[in-house]
Order: sequence, then structure tokens, then C-alpha cells
Amino acid sequence: MNQTSGCHKVNLPGPKFKFPIPKVRSAFLYIILISFLISGCGNSGSREMHTGHAISKKTDHTTYAEKFTVEKTGSYRLISVRAPWQNASDNSFRYLTGSDPQGIPDSLSHHTFIQTPVHRAVIMSTTFISFIDTLDALHTVKGVSGGSNIYHPSLKQQFASGEVREVGYDHSMNYEVLVDLQPDVVFMFGVQSGIVQTIRKLEEIGIPVVICADYLEPHPLGRSEWLKFFAAFYEKEEQADRIFTGIAERYNATAEAASGNSPRPSVLLGLPWKDTWYIAGGNSFAAQLISDAGGCYIFDDEDHAEAKPVSIEKVFVRGLEAGIWINPGVATNRMIILDHDRRFEMLNAFQQNRVFNHTKRVSPGGGNDYWESGVLRPDLVLDDLAAIFRDPRVNNNTLFFYERLK
Repeated sequence: MNQTSGCHKVNLPGPKFKFPIPKVRSAFLYIILISFLISGCGNSGSREMHTGHAISKKTDHTTYAEKFTVEKTGSYRLISVRAPWQNASDNSFRYLTGSDPQGIPDSLSHHTFIQTPVHRAVIMSTTFISFIDTLDALHTVKGVSGGSNIYHPSLKQQFASGEVREVGYDHSMNYEVLVDLQPDVVFMFGVQSGIVQTIRKLEEIGIPVVICADYLEPHPLGRSEWLKFFAAFYEKEEQADRIFTGIAERYNATAEAASGNSPRPSVLLGLPWKDTWYIAGGNSFAAQLISDAGGCYIFDDEDHAEAKPVSIEKVFVRGLEAGIWINPGVATNRMIILDHDRRFEMLNAFQQNRVFNHTKRVSPGGGNDYWESGVLRPDLVLDDLAAIFRDPRVNNNTLFFYERLK
């Protein structure tokens, strides 16, 4: 259970309401929900997948990340990715990296081999951009999925000019473009086991695939630590260690300063889809951020990490008098929220103008830096939330990713 469980909540001043809660009619989709609210198949030849037993969650290589390990074996690195989609049990994928494809020992030859450092990469999520950019390797990205969602200015420009190409995703994957790009590796993610079919097809046409599970990390620093994962493919591990150490120190310093908040403001999170509000549990990535920033998540007593559906009624009962509301879908202003459901104006946080969203750094095309550099830099996200929880009247000019909705 997240450490917020049982914390002393306070609802900031505001009017109280008693009213019947009718069924909500919603047409508003929070398209990034799965990424931060959760955040069986067989072998496919070159990939080794284990079932029935767990691999080590952490090694000396990682401090917070639970979904990957890196082991040194001679001049090579054996990289394991554990349970890379929801309900994946103890399934794992393993990859061997190194500069010499001819010297691989027989005992390791059955693993997918990625020659390093990588010179040509395709990324299937724009959330990988900041990791690769921080390693000074963004020039290696030759293809992306969802290029219209890029925020990074220079990569966005390269995409617009055709220097970086769109490769599609899932059933709309453009295999011809992928073959033409001849990538050393495709960095991919999956939300269901069906992703294995795509991996197999790419391997069959000679394109190495590495699956990532960073979005499933329960701790913000765990996801940030995936910088070390990408560093293993670019032979920049020392650089990654140094950068991550700085991020972790800044994050923990902010969390320590916010730990003295008493009482903690109660926090409502998210926005419903149709008749259902998907809530992150008390063990989730989002709950950890709220706790570390000095807030008290209204569902901190829900003993799960993934996003689960609950009724609108249940959220209203708990969130009616919450002091602060964060991450209301993709809403960029208060009217969008009311267009979704007029009853939201009855919420205390809405009436007190204490609704904040991570929409401050958005490109003209809709790319949001919160889903790029915010993934690597939870210390900056935490700074914003700690400032908001400390003083809900905070000026937007002092925030980096967040803004008060007007």
C-alpha cells in the first residue's frame, strides 16, 4: 500500500453540497490514461521467454526499476525485461548486447543479439524520446510511431521534413518503411500479449525488436531509471548513472521537504470516460507522486496499482470536497470539463479554481512534453505538484509542466 494510506486528509475550504448523482453521459476520452495510471505466449526463435518462475526484479544496476535487469557477462550485456504488459505474470524477454557478433558464446547464442552502439533506431512510443536525447543519441532515431505527437522541437522538425519517418503501429504498421529504414533495433511496448505477434513478424523479416515495460513501473524514479536500460544499447552507462543519480537526489530532496505537510490536501485525479471513472489504486505510480508531493490521494486505500473502473457516483462521494483536482484528462480549460459534465462545477476543487493539468508545455501540433521529458524527469513533475499542494494559489509562471486551468 502506498504510504498515503491512512494519512490525515484536509479538504480546503469550500461549500458543501448534497445532491442526487445521476448517470453521467460522457464523450471525453483521456487518451493517455493507461500510461501513468497503471502507467502467455511461446518462443519466437531468437527470443527467449520464460514462464513459471520469476527473474530477479532488481540488481545492483537498478535502485527503483523493477521491470528490467542488466547483467555483465564477459564483454556482453544480458538485458532482461520482466512482465512487459499487464497481467503478463513472470514472462520475460532477454537480449544480448555487445560490439562483436562473432564472439558470442554458445551458451548465449539463443538470445536476440543487438550490436552496440546502436546507430539506427525506430521508437514505437514518443515517451522514449527523452531517454535517447539525454544520451546524446537522438540522431539515431530514424522512425517513430505517432510522429504527429512529438513535442521535441528538433525531432518534430525532422519528422516534418521526412528525415524521420512514420512507421505506424499495430494493424497499421508500415512494414515496407521499416524494411527500408533497416534499423539496428525497434524499441517497442505492448499493453496485451498480442504484441508478440507483431514482434514475431518483425523478426521474421530480419528486424530486431526490444520490448520495453517502463510505463508499468510503480515508482516515478523506477520509470526514470529506464535511462540505464537505453544506455546499455548506446554504451553510455556511466553517463546514464550520473544523470539518474542527480534526478533521484533532486526528487528525494523534494519528497523529504514535502513529507512535513500537515495536514495534507486531499487530491482528486483524472476524468471519466463515458459512464466510468478509471482510478489508479493506492499502490500506483500516480498515488506515489501525490504522496511524495505532500498530498493525500482520495483512493489511497485501494490496494492495487493498475487503473480500475469505478462508478461516477463513488468518485463524486469521495471527491466532492477534495481540495485539489489534477490531471483532468486532456482538458486545457475549465469549460472543456463542464462540456464533459456540468455537474463537475459542484466539486469543491472546481469552485475554488484549484484544477491543474500538465498542459503547459504543448506544441502547436499537440505534442505534450509531459509525456516526453516528464517521463525521465519526475523530479520536475514533483516540484510542480509539491508547489501546488503547498499553496493552491501558486502562480502558473512558477510551474514547469502544470498550469491552473482557466
